[in-house]
Amino acid sequence: MRNQTLSCLLFLLLALFACAEKDDSAIATNPDRTLSRGIGGDPETLDPGVAEDVHAFSVLIDTYEGLVTENTAGDLVPGVAERWDVSDDARVYTFHLRDNARWSNGDAVIAPDFVRAMRRVLDPQTLSPYGSLLSAIEKLEARSDRVLEIRLANPASHLLAVLALPVAFPRHESGDTSISNGAYVLTSRIPGASIQVQKNQHYWNSSAVFFERVNYLPIVDPLAEFNMFRAGELDVTHNIPDAQVAKMLRDELPEAHVWASLSLYYLAFDLTGPPLDKPGLRQSLSMAIDRRAIVTMLGRGDQPAFSIVPPGVSGYQSASYTWAAWSDDDRRNKARQLYNMAGYEDNDPLPITLMYDAGGIHETIALAVTAMWRDVLGVDATIEKREWKYFLDTRELRDDWDVMRFAWVGDYNAPNTFLDIFRSGDEQNLAAYSSADFDSLMASAAQQSDPRAAAELQRSAEDVLLNDYPIAPLYFYASKHLVNTSIGGYTDNIVDRHASRFLFRKEPREPSDVAD
Repeated sequence: MRNQTLSCLLFLLLALFACAEKDDSAIATNPDRTLSRGIGGDPETLDPGVAEDVHAFSVLIDTYEGLVTENTAGDLVPGVAERWDVSDDARVYTFHLRDNARWSNGDAVIAPDFVRAMRRVLDPQTLSPYGSLLSAIEKLEARSDRVLEIRLANPASHLLAVLALPVAFPRHESGDTSISNGAYVLTSRIPGASIQVQKNQHYWNSSAVFFERVNYLPIVDPLAEFNMFRAGELDVTHNIPDAQVAKMLRDELPEAHVWASLSLYYLAFDLTGPPLDKPGLRQSLSMAIDRRAIVTMLGRGDQPAFSIVPPGVSGYQSASYTWAAWSDDDRRNKARQLYNMAGYEDNDPLPITLMYDAGGIHETIALAVTAMWRDVLGVDATIEKREWKYFLDTRELRDDWDVMRFAWVGDYNAPNTFLDIFRSGDEQNLAAYSSADFDSLMASAAQQSDPRAAAELQRSAEDVLLNDYPIAPLYFYASKHLVNTSIGGYTDNIVDRHASRFLFRKEPREPSDVAD
């Protein structure tokens, strides 16, 4: 067994250091102990086992805690489990639960609570949207109230990251989801208006929690949220209006937090038949796109994508296109050469249809990309817009499109959350990509007990994927939030999760002077 105790102690020391920042000199006199934050929309449900939207996750990471949790920097640290052991073959995890972990009604949080929760999620009848994240689990066993054993069918280096998500949160024996085990407990919910929680006095680390109450506002319109922030009615926003981002970044406003996130915007090529079954043609289309110009045009702090896996993923160095650092002239010249080699010229252009969904910036991007294809290659490009639901329902009608815009948001901080969707037959594999080499490398990575060895294989798989050009990655989204300068403890992180238990008020809150 490889004992994780030393690592856990290090995590605890880091957590204690973070808490130590909340000394008396950093906290406002007679501070407001209510935190107000926007969550971007109304959660469909606050049941951790079936929740799937980011609005729900923002509340659930405050009201619940898993065996493993994330600190303010988004790193994995002990949660209800104070330590764990991993077998030499990385297939058996043994978690040792805290003696002082309690539900909000005072009941002890015990190993059977996690067994109950995860078995429910794995039951197909539960229809858990994220149930597949636990599919590597072969057996769950509560060896005692304080010891939980998880046995895997194969090594899964991302298991701890998954266990920090709501899908793996415990379930009280009553089934009452208003009984929670996190830093806060639900007190009221008015659909479409507000969700309110108060400090859970039974939480094992409640003494380190500053805010007594948190008020979540499900504001959909970023401009309305922005105006509330300016008026001093919000401490943290869910978003920043696109029109304001560029100016805030240029002026380096301290309230603006714009950071790379686990989200990829891309174009999927239809590989099921002509004309895009030719790798060289797909490469020419990808190389003709000026990604840097697109993110500059959008002005939202997004990052050009020359890989599939975003930079900053824990323990991973992304692969990249060999031409990522080429000059624009060299890139365009190579694109034209490949286009001509595929049999297309100015007097015999490639006819192509790019489909996208209505709303947001998608039309702007579709127009920019097709203009680049025309200017660089001479492509006869057509764009087609569809409403979101119809867009999703008809994406398998491949006679309707050659290229389709899409996006993928990583479920957890690991490379395979981006790479797995390109395995042969995966239901999210929009391009219908199939590669024996890619599948073999991903399968080998899944068998590794050493995370570093797994990461090396995954990087090789990403390299194969990039060189086959089933998609054209355009950019990695940036998370965008406004945070009142009175708030301390807020740290930008790639998972874009910011639990309220780490935040505190270091000075009285004032209306923001952020201008239009």
